[in-house]
Amino acid sequence: MSLAHLAIDLGASSGRAILGVLEESPLKLRLEEVHRFEHFPCPTPVGPVWDLTGIWLHILNGIRAATTWCCENGVELKSVGVDTWGVDWTLLGKSGEVLGLPHCYRDPQNEVACQRVIKQLGGFENLYERTGIQLMPFNTLFQVAARFETEPRMFDAATRLVFLPDLLHYWLSGELSTERSIASTSSMLDVKSGQWDLRMLEKLGIPTHLLGPIVEPGTALGTLRDEVAQATGAPTTVQVIAPAAHDTGSAVAAVPTSGDANWAYLSSGTWSLLGAELDKPITSEAARSVPLTNERGVNGTIRLLKNIAGLWLVQELRRELQEQGQLIDFADMVQEARQTEAGRTIVDPNHAEFASPDNMAAKIRRFAKESQQPEPETTGQLVRCCLESLALCYRATLDQLESVLGKSIGVLHIVGGGTQNNLLNEFAAAAVGRPIITGPIEATAIGNLLVQAMGCGELSDLTELRQIVANSFPHNTVDPDSATHWEESRGKFAELTAYPIEAT
Repeated sequence: MSLAHLAIDLGASSGRAILGVLEESPLKLRLEEVHRFEHFPCPTPVGPVWDLTGIWLHILNGIRAATTWCCENGVELKSVGVDTWGVDWTLLGKSGEVLGLPHCYRDPQNEVACQRVIKQLGGFENLYERTGIQLMPFNTLFQVAARFETEPRMFDAATRLVFLPDLLHYWLSGELSTERSIASTSSMLDVKSGQWDLRMLEKLGIPTHLLGPIVEPGTALGTLRDEVAQATGAPTTVQVIAPAAHDTGSAVAAVPTSGDANWAYLSSGTWSLLGAELDKPITSEAARSVPLTNERGVNGTIRLLKNIAGLWLVQELRRELQEQGQLIDFADMVQEARQTEAGRTIVDPNHAEFASPDNMAAKIRRFAKESQQPEPETTGQLVRCCLESLALCYRATLDQLESVLGKSIGVLHIVGGGTQNNLLNEFAAAAVGRPIITGPIEATAIGNLLVQAMGCGELSDLTELRQIVANSFPHNTVDPDSATHWEESRGKFAELTAYPIEAT
């Protein structure tokens, strides 16, 4: 009988339940999506929070659908594991009760706490030397500091801090854990040891007894609770296995490399995360100045990367058009962009003002005006501006990465949902001036599934995992074109980012 694993893959706006069936010789992975849903932060008087119970019901629906599919197809459901976006968390009381809804990482309260914490620690240089994490106001450290100031009694009642995938694994199995890749997004781990930086947290007055032991990706946590099995029809023998619970960690595990030394990855979606996979962290002054972040991956690897705004800008443009009654899809927006003038308007996609939702078109036009460029007028011009700017940001980040590593990058692997945007892939190849290899699209779910298979003893290591990815899923090579405007655009982008425009 074939074996199946179930990935619960949660992004910040949607979730999927995807079965992975290992079959044939040599081994290949076949995917079956059994459930998909949308979810959004809920606005409340204390800030945006996640709809935990709504997400949980969808997870149960996904397990139920997976169980039905396996029964109908003569496949054994062996395990389930959850990955999510990084940094968000909540507190549990003595009985395991959730003491407060987890806030969305885009909560504006984090900015004030970020500045306060940096001052307490004597500057970002000191924090980076300890944690090796890129400075972003939504990092867990700053979120915890913000909530500790506003709700200290909630911390008095708490016995455990859990990240979102750890909470969902607890609800599935009844076993508490903290998976290493998701913990590494927090800016609360010692960069060298990979363990909690207790001295730093104590200096900030943050209770450290709430932090549990950390487990590696592929750790078996237990089996499904009886209540979950009864609600879904799943066997109680189904194991709950922690994948790389940070979605980027799972996506990078599924990059189909064949042992090449000089490759970089780009996980492309709402966020773009560009970096290299290393054996040891790098916290040099050069890495800090970029800044690059050191996150933990599968088999003890380090993901040295930079967070880039990604397709968030285009997603916001589409949402605004829909609110105005224009039911346009992404494919039509990209086609309009393809037909517009090249290199007309360039922005910095990481500009602070673009990070918050609403009025994206107005923000882009304001940036263009203040940088003395033509303001995008049509949807095509707006989208082309975003895609070309992203590609140029990839080039700039790749240059910085090469400088920090002291070696050249020969090929860029792009994985994730953003690989379906062929125009962005073409722009990326042209801007970075080297081949890119795209695919697989479902890299996060694939990495999640195959790390579960490792935890079940079906695969030996990351090398075998990646060989299965290469055997199972198509990939495409995009060579750079010779369009001359990219050289001029690179200069324009460098100037814009050297002298950044202030956010209003």
